[in-house]
Amino acid sequence: MGNDFENNMPGMMRADMREKNGQILIEIELPGYSRESINAKLENGRLTIIASRKEELENSDQETRYLMRERMVGEISRTFLVGDGVHEKDVSAQLKDGILSIIIVRSEKAVEGQSIKLIDIQDVIAL
Repeated sequence: MGNDFENNMPGMMRADMREKNGQILIEIELPGYSRESINAKLENGRLTIIASRKEELENSDQETRYLMRERMVGEISRTFLVGDGVHEKDVSAQLKDGILSIIIVRSEKAVEGQSIKLIDIQDVIAL
């Protein structure tokens, strides 16, 4: 878990992580990101979320300049330790209203030699 300084850094994914009835729920703020611009991968007990946003220039007028710019362009990522016993079949994800919700069902035993697994992000998940 990060401290307040890390959570307030520009481009940092703000997240809540909680556990209930053997399930972990991670909710990550990703306003303005599309489902296609977000990737989630599971590797060696770590869940990594990568989101990217390209610069959208509305006006190519050379006389226009930014007076302030706070919205990040580029790629951000964050990794969560979820345990070795988690497999891709145990993870589901949805993006709704700028919140990426990830549900992880913890399994009882770890499998050795686990490789990288990509998580499919859905539009809607029933909790």
